[in-house]
Amino acid sequence: MTYSEELREKRKSSLIVVFTLGLASLFMESVRPIWMTNLFEGMSFAQGPLAGFFKILSFFALGLITAAIFFVIHFFKVIYYTIELSRQP
Repeated sequence: MTYSEELREKRKSSLIVVFTLGLASLFMESVRPIWMTNLFEGMSFAQGPLAGFFKILSFFALGLITAAIFFVIHFFKVIYYTIELSRQP
């Protein structure tokens, strides 16, 4: 595989993340444990009838934060890969 083919593959992967607003990155094996943690675990108000609500709230909050971070990272990667591809003969 040539360098330009590698850049095209990497740009394609980054474009998928950008077009899905970062949500595609949530299911990567290394990222999944980050957003699947419960922020409210062990707290007194997270026990009982509201425990399910706080668990869902935690998943959404961490998922959105993680997706936003990966959106920004991959957005800059798309720009970088596009510039590098335009420099290739």
